[in-house]
Amino acid sequence: MPFFCIHCKSEVDPKYKACPFCGEPITEFLRRYLEHPVDGKYQILSRLGIGGMGEVYKVLHIHLNAIRVIKLMRANIAADPGAHDRFQREARLATKIQHPNVAALFDFSTLEDGSMYMVWEYIEGINLHELIDERGPLSPRYAARLAAQALHGLEAIHRAGIVHRDVSPENLMITRDDMNDAAERVKIIDLGIAKGTTGDDNKTKTGMFVGKWKYCSPEHLGMLPAGERIDGRADLYSFGIVLYEMLTGVPPFQADTPHAYLMMHASQAPKRMREANPGVTASPELEALILRALEKDRAKRFQSAREFAQAIERVMPRLSDEGGAPPPPAAAAEKTDEATREAPRELPDAATVVSVAREEATIITPAPVAPIAQRRLDRVAIGPPSTVSTPKPKTRVPFIAVAGFMVLVLAIAAWLLTRPKPSKPVVDAVPAAAAHLGINAFPWATVTAIKNIDNGQNIELASPLVTPVPVDLAPGRYEVTLSNPNFAAPITRTVSIAAGSEQLLNVQFADPAEAALPDFGGAK
Repeated sequence: MPFFCIHCKSEVDPKYKACPFCGEPITEFLRRYLEHPVDGKYQILSRLGIGGMGEVYKVLHIHLNAIRVIKLMRANIAADPGAHDRFQREARLATKIQHPNVAALFDFSTLEDGSMYMVWEYIEGINLHELIDERGPLSPRYAARLAAQALHGLEAIHRAGIVHRDVSPENLMITRDDMNDAAERVKIIDLGIAKGTTGDDNKTKTGMFVGKWKYCSPEHLGMLPAGERIDGRADLYSFGIVLYEMLTGVPPFQADTPHAYLMMHASQAPKRMREANPGVTASPELEALILRALEKDRAKRFQSAREFAQAIERVMPRLSDEGGAPPPPAAAAEKTDEATREAPRELPDAATVVSVAREEATIITPAPVAPIAQRRLDRVAIGPPSTVSTPKPKTRVPFIAVAGFMVLVLAIAAWLLTRPKPSKPVVDAVPAAAAHLGINAFPWATVTAIKNIDNGQNIELASPLVTPVPVDLAPGRYEVTLSNPNFAAPITRTVSIAAGSEQLLNVQFADPAEAALPDFGGAK
């Protein structure tokens, strides 16, 4: 039987790893199920995404004649107890939620080869990121209407005992209401990284940051008093950033590296909207609600998504229907960092970034969007579609900016830890094509040694390097040793860096969910 590429429909040899005509990957799952329904009932129609965890497909339930989305976890990953547990947790948590503003989970099963899959609601529409790209800043009343729906969906998620942890424009879908085709409905997608608010499910595992740096809350970064854990108020902080971006066209915090985002979320107050975009049309009342959601101290924020939604609904009748002007070019320029850098062909199975020590970040690459008059986009309940993206040139940070950033990092680290301010860290001179390695540790650490594994040489450190700290190194493999006097043993991690790349190494001496931290205060 002939085998046809799922993307370009050209006849190809199924033994190929990719279509020779369009480059679309050909996986084992696709070879087996393109012509035969999955579990005897799901006929593959198209592929929507492919990534490290698995694949995402648009399918037809042949018995119900209904369009669905399958999210597949590869068999080799499903065999890992941790990944297996995360996949099952997503299914269990998602089935608790039945709400019109949250994507629905219909089915969950295991295939003969050990791979697992979920069957999600299929959503036709665009995500909020694409909507902002198309229209520019939204009118305050329109933005408020979408925001209230999203917050009611978040309330349902939180009442199910779940913290989403990845609230962002890419995870908010805009679709048409089934009962009223003229009305738009917001659907929250991607519970793939959601954590329960009780027991161990709420803990971020050692060495792992989950979410997007641009939208993460201070709690995501471990900034919690001893004995306290992340709750739904972290999602409200993230949503405050989303609503700010809906009205101005830009987020309140923009940075080139995760380190800079960390410092901003920890201690920097957001800009007033008119500073970010002088053409904004939002009222002071609505801006005040957003700034409350962006308080560093979560006790000063809204205490529930429902409370936030009700506050928005109270001011909605007085809001303008006029959208703001596009932000100035400098403010609208896309920032490049480890959490948002584009990747070629392979895409993740959800709009998620997971940065793990000794592993590179998983990156999301959004699809280019045509004008709305020229198309009706199809989207899914768990992530953006697969697309071929041309990697953007990497933005290199000038030496002066790097040096200034080093001083800033060390000053803030000293303030947080009440330690004497160390000298600006330096290492031996490195070639012009050096790679940028950001080293971060919780609660803090001193970098005591950096060894080049390829040539066996130790990098000379001219002064103590206190985390968080950036260093420039020649491309290669390195052993990085960190120590903290409050812990008995140092920690050594191995990292590989390529020429011109920017990479983050996270090390944790203690679990942020259990460690005591100083009071970071609230936004003033």
